[in-house]
Amino acid sequence: MRKIKITVELIPAEEGGYIVYCPELDITTEGDTIDEAIEMMKDAAVGYVEVVGIENIPYFSSETTKKELELVVNG
Repeated sequence: MRKIKITVELIPAEEGGYIVYCPELDITTEGDTIDEAIEMMKDAAVGYVEVVGIENIPYFSSETTKKELELVVNG
């Protein structure tokens, strides 16, 4: 068993509710409320990792180096 951290982006849906996207896994789901959308993502993410296998997701590979970058952009 292994714990991993994922990022989620919540986007209000035009028809109501929320779309939730996980960039590390490149999966999307939705829910009527923020809490429901997050729970749906947890379920989707666990299922995705169980099917694909954590070792097959490059973002979580032990060989991957992760850095946060701060950018300055015009606009």
